[in-house]
Amino acid sequence: MRSHPIHERVLGFIEAPESDDFGALALEVFRHQLESIVPYRQYCERRGVGDDSVRDWSEIPPVPAQVFKSIELCCAPPERRFLSSGTTRGAVQCSAHAMADLRLYRASARAGLKRFLLPDVPSMRLLSLVHPVAEKPESSLAQMVAWAFDDFAGGGSSYAAEGGELRLEHAAEMIRTSERDGEPLCILATTAALTRLLDFCGERGWVFRLPHASRLMDTGGAKGVARPLSRNGLHHAVWNALAIPGYFYTNEYGMTELASQAWENVIADRVAGRFSKRALVTPPWLRVRVLDPVTLAEVPAGERGLLCPYDLANADSAVAVLTDDVGVAADDGFRVLGRATGADLRGCSLVWA
Repeated sequence: MRSHPIHERVLGFIEAPESDDFGALALEVFRHQLESIVPYRQYCERRGVGDDSVRDWSEIPPVPAQVFKSIELCCAPPERRFLSSGTTRGAVQCSAHAMADLRLYRASARAGLKRFLLPDVPSMRLLSLVHPVAEKPESSLAQMVAWAFDDFAGGGSSYAAEGGELRLEHAAEMIRTSERDGEPLCILATTAALTRLLDFCGERGWVFRLPHASRLMDTGGAKGVARPLSRNGLHHAVWNALAIPGYFYTNEYGMTELASQAWENVIADRVAGRFSKRALVTPPWLRVRVLDPVTLAEVPAGERGLLCPYDLANADSAVAVLTDDVGVAADDGFRVLGRATGADLRGCSLVWA
């Protein structure tokens, strides 16, 4: 690990977000990346952008997520590289996110898990349908789940993914155990793995009633799902099969190219006594803008555009990442509508040229 003073400032902000200003710190991170990451500096120079011409965090030039498939962006020799599963239009193309200081990712992941998944309890019995990080060391999701086990796992926690396979019988037995002993259960899953578990139980006629405060996190959307359901369909299926209500079922939005995640607001709002529409929200060290794919100008509220996260925990690589995801700003956050088409991406792909 190679630390830099900017890393310490970002870590301090994650631990106490009220102690600093997001915008000022984002500009510090931008200047650090401009100085230490040659491909990013060259990109900014081609656009006529320098450290003295960017006066607001929203003016920081974003890096298209596609760039992570061909160019390593890192401020120092990396401590760890994470790879995407990355099958795109029939050809395998993996994005690689190099991190020089893994503490940034750990601090962000832990704080996000606590804020949005487990805000009301110090620990809980965990059931993971995500493979252990020892089996998938290149997976940033596997690493996040491993840290969840390190920091929040209660007695009886277990993985139900091993050796490249989902152990669905084991998952059902863990669910049955919690149903019997009254200990709340937190399930961590990809949407594809969750759908397989629901199908497995449904084919056997198994219906469970998990204890109150049991909860579920899924991530990844419909990719890899043989029988995709709408979000509402999943909420109903989870309630019918496991008795986890919608306000204890949150979706996590993350990607290999980011060190932070957005989360649906439902559990955090429920615990805080707030009632709001379901939307993805961000922690204080992550902000998301919705941009026109050609001009990169922010679109008016309610209009579709490409999601562009500004992530302070990405201090090692690219603080601003222009994704391939189409979304819309919501009252208190944003919603993902799908993936961009080739036409949508034509404009944004030129910004790195």
